[in-house]
Amino acid sequence: MSRYGSALGATLAGIANRFSTARRLPGLAPEHRVDGQTWLVTGATSGLGLAIARQLAERGAEVVMAARREAGEALTQVASAGGPAPRRLDLDLARLASVRAAAERLAEDGVRLDGVVLNAGMVAQRSRLTDDGLDEMTQVNFLGHFLLMQDILRSGVLPTGRAPAARVVVVSSESHRSAEALDPATLTAAREYGARQSVAEYGRTKLMVTTFAQALARRLHDGDRLQVAVHALCPGAVDTNIAREAPSWSQPVLKGVFRAFFRAPEAAAEPALYLACHPDLSRRTGVYLHLMQEKAPSALATDHAAQDALWSAAGAAVARP
Repeated sequence: MSRYGSALGATLAGIANRFSTARRLPGLAPEHRVDGQTWLVTGATSGLGLAIARQLAERGAEVVMAARREAGEALTQVASAGGPAPRRLDLDLARLASVRAAAERLAEDGVRLDGVVLNAGMVAQRSRLTDDGLDEMTQVNFLGHFLLMQDILRSGVLPTGRAPAARVVVVSSESHRSAEALDPATLTAAREYGARQSVAEYGRTKLMVTTFAQALARRLHDGDRLQVAVHALCPGAVDTNIAREAPSWSQPVLKGVFRAFFRAPEAAAEPALYLACHPDLSRRTGVYLHLMQEKAPSALATDHAAQDALWSAAGAAVARP
């Protein structure tokens, strides 16, 4: 079994990664700013998403904080970072109608984005179907973001062909390497799993996410012209509430381990900010960072046939009935 295929394995891998001495990219310089830019961040009201939103604001961005829950305190935190006043966008990735409505709201308001951070995600402890009839973890982690990107690209909310290019930053996970090859024919099928299999299922959804990022990068690179720069990253193990569905008896232990050994969201946001703000990354596409190390994604994620098959299956899954 892959080290990412169980909760214990994933936890130990996360701890090991935190203390890795592998060579890393230099961080952002103070002059690497995004003044005058507008960025959308999903899952922006807590954890890693909030840290990303706050740090984008510190570097001058107007942040659209997309989330399904109220954002009062989070909005206050981002507003205090010194950038333009942030705005909240209601977005529930577990409801395709909510995703469409969010994209329509942006278009109606005349929003033009300079970048998007697809950050929201979950680890479900058991299989559940959404009201759309899709596996919840698959929909929240992948299909909802897939639909959002289709809609904002189609409407021009995220413009293509600009110089410098707009950017998409996709938060993935090294756990994508643990997943077996995807079968697009079963993408929308009900998934039967429980707590023991949830981490492996999470890795499966992150293979979808990483494959999607690579496919989007390829589709938005028109010959020598870069339409939109698309990058992905694994932030490492982060002290967030992503394990909120773990059994109640395990919560105190998990919280203690997370707090002691995992990175705080403010530190874990570094690779996402690097991909969003470094000027060189508007001239490249398809970059994958693990922490602050540039790596190649798994061979499954970079296979063009697999990318095209996933794209077709996802398009069918989110199509209007």
